[in-house]
Amino acid sequence: MRLRPYHLIILLIVALLLTACGGAPAAQPPAAPPAEPTTAPATEPESETDATEPETDATEPDATEEPATEPTPDEPEVVEPVAGGRVTRAMTTEPTGLDPAGAQGSGQNVVLPYIFDTLVAQDSQNVIQPFLAESWEISDDATTIDFFLREGITFHDGTTLDAAAVVASFERLIGPDSTSPMANSLSAVTEVEALDDLTVRFTFDEPSAIFFTTLTSPYSGITSPSAVEALGDEFAQQPVGSGPFMLKNWDPGIELVLERNPDYAWPPPMVSNPGAPYLEELSFKVVPDAATQLTALRAGEVDIIFLNQPDHITRLRQSGDATLVPVSLNSLVYLGFNTVKPPFDNLLVRQAISHAINKEDIVLAAVGGEGAPAFAPLATTFPGFDASLQELELAYDPNMSAELLTEAGLTQDASGIWSFEGEPLALTLLTFTRAPNQDVATVIQAQLSQIGVPVEIQQFDAPAAGRAAVAGEYDLLIWRYDWNDPDVLAMNLSSSRIGSTNRVAYSNPEVDELLAEAVRELDTARRAELYLEAQRLIMADAPWQPLYTPLDMLAVNPNLEGIVVSGMGRILMNDATLR
Repeated sequence: MRLRPYHLIILLIVALLLTACGGAPAAQPPAAPPAEPTTAPATEPESETDATEPETDATEPDATEEPATEPTPDEPEVVEPVAGGRVTRAMTTEPTGLDPAGAQGSGQNVVLPYIFDTLVAQDSQNVIQPFLAESWEISDDATTIDFFLREGITFHDGTTLDAAAVVASFERLIGPDSTSPMANSLSAVTEVEALDDLTVRFTFDEPSAIFFTTLTSPYSGITSPSAVEALGDEFAQQPVGSGPFMLKNWDPGIELVLERNPDYAWPPPMVSNPGAPYLEELSFKVVPDAATQLTALRAGEVDIIFLNQPDHITRLRQSGDATLVPVSLNSLVYLGFNTVKPPFDNLLVRQAISHAINKEDIVLAAVGGEGAPAFAPLATTFPGFDASLQELELAYDPNMSAELLTEAGLTQDASGIWSFEGEPLALTLLTFTRAPNQDVATVIQAQLSQIGVPVEIQQFDAPAAGRAAVAGEYDLLIWRYDWNDPDVLAMNLSSSRIGSTNRVAYSNPEVDELLAEAVRELDTARRAELYLEAQRLIMADAPWQPLYTPLDMLAVNPNLEGIVVSGMGRILMNDATLR
């Protein structure tokens, strides 16, 4: 039986009610396919007014009489979108490459969705929508899913995007030579095959609750097999997808420019424009410093910036220089401990440092109140988050910090500095150059100094900070996740991810088992229970001290209209125009 988007929407609404969780739910694959196939829902009308003209009386008025006239309201002026123009977005970090099968990074996150399309999309409410696949069919045991592709889709090089191309793309992600960060999320997939030119079958060794959200990632974008074969390693610098824009030129360290794909005619349903984008070009300028980004926006040098520095949000609210667009990224900022490096291999020390952190002060002093203190490993928008977890929080209590450090065997000298194995503590706090990390680090540095723990802040760009974290070259780190599924816990804390995305080298077999079961569980309520149980164990082990939930916004040139924010804060530019 074929599962249409309509059924998926209904099932996801039911899932929302079951989870009783604040905010938008993470998208889930359906627990069971419907009894009979139906067609996808028709597009909603733009207004509640009937679109047809009112019928007129066919009888002509008598020639000697003045016809009765009724005043008619002015017809609304239809403004056609203006084609052309260039929109520039500032980005903190340049992509290391533009191959979806390559490494992840904030620069790639920004650019890839414009070049590559995915089988399905995720809207602003985290509901799965059709995209390259117009429909799909799930077997009763959820071990096969057949996707039915749209006809007439082509890559930028003119070759056809068909089932064989989809198979080739996913073989790069899950094949034995894969270095893709998506390989773990797709580990349940055992085979991808083309049943015909427009039908792709995925076979699983077990059901996967994260499969559909994984498909929406830009790292699951479909690549041109011809270009991959012809370009080899150069594909990352000369990407070829089927997206609404294609690479025009790339001046490393300065600017990356995309131009409209004139043949584009297969957008996701979140946008209105059925064809090629109205804009001629998208430009991405590398501007690492947030203050410089703000200055560039106000000077008209860039049109879009991502705001996560609170004073910038406040200034733009007051000045009206830009349109502010809230985005939800299911985010959490946390303080992580190097759990395999003494003294943080000792639970008591991790608990002691956690008790020294005043989260309310961090939110007020470092992020200007633009956020909320956090206490659980999962963001509040996810199924599995529960307010009862606050009972397990290692809340601010500097006296408890001192007791726990003493219990752990550390000693304090006359000046108040703590020592471990006869050496004064001198901790490194690692973070990366993304506002407001420096301010958060400075507040934490001051708070730990108050209990006698000196801290040196080490701040690098995101790739360098990531390498240092994986190598374990730190004591403490400030990190942030943004993701579209509660499986973010497995990505960050499963022992199988040590050496990659498990930056704190945390390991607990019970947690691993719960997270593995959750990724197989298609019942949303049961899945939430598993994540809740896993969080209780994680909080008892204290590999992290959750800090706060950030408030993120886009600042947009007021003359730029028609942008659409979809799932994970991705900005769709299909409808965008410049006044």
